[in-house]
Amino acid sequence: MPENITLYELNNMLSVAVNNAFPKQYKVAAEISELRENNSGHCYMELIEKDDMGNTVAKARANIWAATYRKLRPFFEYSTGISLTAGIKVLVTVKVGFDPIYHYSLTVWDIDPAYTVGDMAIRRTQILNRLSEEGVIDDNKSLTLSPVPQKIAVISSATAAGYGDFCDQLKNNSYQYKFYPVLFKALMQGERSADSVIEALNRVYENIDKFDCVVIIRGGGATSELNCFDDYNLALNITQFPLPVIVGIGHERDTTVLDFVAYKSVKTPTAVAEYLISTLAESDAYLNELSGEIVERIKNLLSENQLALSLIESKIPSLITSKVEREQNRLSQLQSRVMMEIQSQVTKEQIRVATLGTALKNQIERSIERQLNRVANLETNISLLSPNKILERGYSIAVKDGFLIKSVSEINRGDSLKLIFADGEAETEVKKI
Repeated sequence: MPENITLYELNNMLSVAVNNAFPKQYKVAAEISELRENNSGHCYMELIEKDDMGNTVAKARANIWAATYRKLRPFFEYSTGISLTAGIKVLVTVKVGFDPIYHYSLTVWDIDPAYTVGDMAIRRTQILNRLSEEGVIDDNKSLTLSPVPQKIAVISSATAAGYGDFCDQLKNNSYQYKFYPVLFKALMQGERSADSVIEALNRVYENIDKFDCVVIIRGGGATSELNCFDDYNLALNITQFPLPVIVGIGHERDTTVLDFVAYKSVKTPTAVAEYLISTLAESDAYLNELSGEIVERIKNLLSENQLALSLIESKIPSLITSKVEREQNRLSQLQSRVMMEIQSQVTKEQIRVATLGTALKNQIERSIERQLNRVANLETNISLLSPNKILERGYSIAVKDGFLIKSVSEINRGDSLKLIFADGEAETEVKKI
């Protein structure tokens, strides 16, 4: 019997074994699935690893003690421009440990910001390369925006400050243009945000005839909150959407995959409103310019032709008299020519009808003769192909049980057959096949 030990003693033995087995620090690549801070300033994380199908294949608890966390977090966020939060990939330097109470965990001593930035850039590049290889990356860019984009489908969060700024900018534009934005609510951050925006695009599509364009806007925030817009399915939906899509997401420095695939990308929601206003202003200015050119051309034409109109007006009476006389003479000549032409045409048609009658009679007679010859030939051929004629040439017909034998496969050894000849019949038995 083994000696009894306490749980504490067993866990201490495990702690010693783990510390001896993993004496040094290790660099570990993983995704942060959970992150929280306590009142003491310590950070507690859960690290995971997923396979290509998105299934979690490994998981571990990790701690960053307060003294280390106070230095690591600001350095990481300054270097990457994103918050240290759940959902990002990190390369951490850890020490493996086993505590008698808290069991296996990792103590984090360092985080490499370059790895996280590189992973995000690689992911974005992979998505853009895939869309480019599929030949769809510029599909939405190739659409034509209405010169007066006033009916706007807006995809945003209803409570977002960026949405409010966008609407205020449109409503209070200095040109007093009228815009008609309709909000299609969507989540603009978090794991479900990409699917939520796709669902909003589908709702816009159901009412597509009511809109000139689609606007996707989100105000500023942590760069990590914009990761949801680096999504292949969302980008693909935008490339294939039949209306121009204009995006304004984040701050001046923020860039997502949507900026590369949308019809137009501007930096902020307010900038989207300014773009729509300027587009309408350009069209308005162009129309005003055309209107001015038309008025000026009309004035020039009226001035240039005023003298000509006066001269023409003075000549009209004599021109009318002369024209009437000429037309009367022309009508008389035409009348004479028409009567002569009619008489000539009637004579020609009478001759043509007589000629056609003779030709038709001859053609009918020849056709009847050809058909009689054809019938005679057919009768001769039918007579030659009759069974009696074939039998007279020395052939015979084999019959079994009243049925004509067409193949040797239809008879067996010992079968009784009837043979029919031109001058009679005979009974025979099959001896060999």
